[in-house]
Amino acid sequence: MGEQGHPELQCGLGSWDSDMYGNHRILVRAPSGGPVFGAELPWRRRDPDPGAVDVLVLAPSGRRVRNTVRIEATAERGRIAFEPVEGPGDYAVHYLPYAHTGRPYYPQAAYRHPTPTADPDWVHRCGLQRPDGVWASLPRAEAFRYEAVSAVDSFAPLGFAATADECAALTAAHPDEPFLLFGEDRDHPLGRYDRLPAPWAHAVPSAPFTGAASCGEFYVLQAGVYAVEALTEIRTEVRGLPFPVRSLSAGGTDARGEPFENRIDVGAGHVHALWFGLDIPQAAEPGTYEGEIAVRAHGTGERVLPLRITVGPQTVDDHGAGDPARLARLRWLDSTLGQDDEIVPPFTPVKVAGHRLEILGRAVEIGPAGLPRRLTSSFTSGVTGTDGPERDLLSGPVAFTVGHPLDHGPLRLDRTGPARVRWSCEATGPGLRLRTEGALEADGFLVVRTTVEAVDELALDARLDMPVRADIARYAMGLGLPGQVCPETYDWQWDTPAHNQDALWLGSPAAGVQLSLRDEHYARPLNTNYYREKPLVTPRSWAGDSSGGVRLRTENGARTVSAYSGPLRMAAGESRCFELRLLLTPFKPIRPGLQLAERYFHAYAAPAEVAAYGANVVNIHHATPPNPYINDPLLAADVLRDYTTEAHRLGIRVKVYDTVRELTRHNPELPALASLGSEVLAPGPGGGHAWLREHLGTDYVPGWVAPDVTDVAVVTSGDSRWHNSYVCGIDRLRRRIGVDGLYLDDVAYDRTTMKRVRKTLARSGDTAPLIDLHSCNQYREPDGFASSANLYAELMPYTDRLWLGELFDYEGTDPAYWLVELSGIPFGLMGEMLEGGGNPWRGLVFGMTARAPMTDVRPLWRAFDALRLPEADFTGWWADEPPVATGRADVLASSWQGPGGTATAVASWASTPVECVLTGSGDPVAAYAPAIEGFQPERSFAAGEPVPVAPGRGWLLSVRPAPAPR
Repeated sequence: MGEQGHPELQCGLGSWDSDMYGNHRILVRAPSGGPVFGAELPWRRRDPDPGAVDVLVLAPSGRRVRNTVRIEATAERGRIAFEPVEGPGDYAVHYLPYAHTGRPYYPQAAYRHPTPTADPDWVHRCGLQRPDGVWASLPRAEAFRYEAVSAVDSFAPLGFAATADECAALTAAHPDEPFLLFGEDRDHPLGRYDRLPAPWAHAVPSAPFTGAASCGEFYVLQAGVYAVEALTEIRTEVRGLPFPVRSLSAGGTDARGEPFENRIDVGAGHVHALWFGLDIPQAAEPGTYEGEIAVRAHGTGERVLPLRITVGPQTVDDHGAGDPARLARLRWLDSTLGQDDEIVPPFTPVKVAGHRLEILGRAVEIGPAGLPRRLTSSFTSGVTGTDGPERDLLSGPVAFTVGHPLDHGPLRLDRTGPARVRWSCEATGPGLRLRTEGALEADGFLVVRTTVEAVDELALDARLDMPVRADIARYAMGLGLPGQVCPETYDWQWDTPAHNQDALWLGSPAAGVQLSLRDEHYARPLNTNYYREKPLVTPRSWAGDSSGGVRLRTENGARTVSAYSGPLRMAAGESRCFELRLLLTPFKPIRPGLQLAERYFHAYAAPAEVAAYGANVVNIHHATPPNPYINDPLLAADVLRDYTTEAHRLGIRVKVYDTVRELTRHNPELPALASLGSEVLAPGPGGGHAWLREHLGTDYVPGWVAPDVTDVAVVTSGDSRWHNSYVCGIDRLRRRIGVDGLYLDDVAYDRTTMKRVRKTLARSGDTAPLIDLHSCNQYREPDGFASSANLYAELMPYTDRLWLGELFDYEGTDPAYWLVELSGIPFGLMGEMLEGGGNPWRGLVFGMTARAPMTDVRPLWRAFDALRLPEADFTGWWADEPPVATGRADVLASSWQGPGGTATAVASWASTPVECVLTGSGDPVAAYAPAIEGFQPERSFAAGEPVPVAPGRGWLLSVRPAPAPR
């Protein structure tokens, strides 16, 4: 056996241009003499068609050897003949050369097809016209070493497949065994290699596994299963050890805190790694402990792998999670951190008064059928407070009917914690039963789930009616409607394969509601270019038998949203689940002062440079020195800690890019996560970057590539145990590194994980955390035509600002689009602009700027300080009584009133130059425009003097009333 897992070759690393020659090579040593040498290459490949990939030979100097003839290329070996153009020496045979095509961030590896390059005369002289016939007589260049271009690219030690003869010899030595077991250290993860590794073919099955652990460590190991026969429903048990042990592969605790099991099947001739974690107490006595892993499958007897774990005297804290290479962070997979019904600021406990439930700025009254019969909001019209008059959203109760009379039982309420109240009730009708369960949470999330069970065969026609007051439902977004003024009439039907649409928001800035329609089969789809790989699951209930949909009708001052199933036939004993989710908006008051005072720097720079620029919050993206790899900032914990410490010394808060949408190939746990099938890594078409193709097989979705740091990512599932691990990682970032918050770049997880993230950040630091959410415009075909604000509304209660950036249209859209799609204000947030720097004049009437340093906003920052806007009260143009008016519907004005006086931002949506006269309380006001570089020249306007406004532009003005007459 060679070093590091290859039976014939030593293994190591080399340096060459991988973009030209691929990531793998075998070195062969040519002796002196001869115009041609033959080389046998025991490459033990796993790619699907070795014969379809070129083989390139480089001389010792790195020069290409053109006179090369490929004689044989199978999965087990290759045979070539080549000319030793530089005489004796070590020649490199590159056997997986590729070219990356497409965009640098989403490349596709195309492996180079075999191309004849040998000179015909040389071929003739060497007798290689029929190479098979002369192979045996060729002098040999002996293969002696396998090399990869980096450690993360290497196939060593378990990526070299056993030959057919080795597999046959192993099974012959263990007759009548349906499967064989091999213990394997955490340092050698099997990942998704599914053929018998060569080292296992030469090992003794069920030989005792020996491992060394530390006190306090979560020690992980693998039990490799080689299925001689097809295996189904593999089960495991660990016996004899005095420590708590869990099977990470068998299942655990999902992202909502619920237990689940994984079914494990292994096809005949394939291998699979079963991962186990041992929780060794810090107080464990050093010594050697013996136990065993018992494995069985359906229809087989039990096979046992003995364990000998030596616990040394050294101790580790936090179960060893500080060293990612230990894989101790796998302990986090089953964490329930933040999984509770406690309050997170700024939300307040749910107040219960009979069937009336009160939360921050909103109230819900539950009717006897378990559905809301009244929704109210007390947010001020400017969305800056919750002490306004209580206003009704609904013009009547929400109703759910099934086409049959129902007899409802009593409604029962239950408080599970300060942040959640549940209720339930039951109903019966001719041949059917209904059970309704509902819950309201402190953030404004309301869910009602009605399960209809057929006692006898029957026909249903289910329908939900939600009448919203027309004066409240001024705007709409969702179900194919971009943010806009609400139409009088609208019709929509289900088309989930192409459209990521199951929700509609209706409302105004100070009061609104998002309605989502789901059933028990809902699974969070992928987003951000990947929707078609995992689209929404069409709800069998609401969509009915392909005739369900949604209607919007306006009549008698109400806009009624009606969701209907169409005719449904149900067999006796069959059930259908109709889930209604409501988000009551806005979630919290906007904070205009903080919006202007917190000045973001979105690029990597030294803390001193950030401070000199004038920013006080820095976002550390991935592919930067303190955060080199995508979505695993703990891999550079020491560098990130030093950066954060220095930034804090200069008064700068640090936020780090970290989501779970994709995961870097440098994540040490990735092979273990990959072995879990599609639990953590999203299933998909494969392809993409060469590393993914070479190490993850075929069933995955290729993710982002950062060429500058050669980082490659794979897309994760929208809902998995990795979210538990992510929450624990956030906790460690806050407690151990000192980061102040997160920069979220499009998010794969749901509100449950978002809520846990916020709670964890809030509980693990002394200052309020900061979270900003960025999204590319997802109202396009690759993303299923979903408005980003609608898609992420459920996450907004726990974020602090929005950055809705790439591909958004800041020029050709109306104020309703800006308000609903871009600003975040109807949801209790404020935002910033990105695409092309946005439109600074229009943005300012929503309190928005672009983000530094890609746009130089320092002139505006200086103007804000000169006018003392961060200290002032802000009233947006959408409020009932704005302090300053323009007299035009196409020129909007928002104002700040504070110690610097009154300042007003005006911006035009008119298509031609216009003039407006500014008034305050109906009287003309004078205005002064300070010079702001790149924004406006200095100018003064007398009271009543028309202010000219160019299309798409505006002013930031200091205003004062007209002087009183003498």
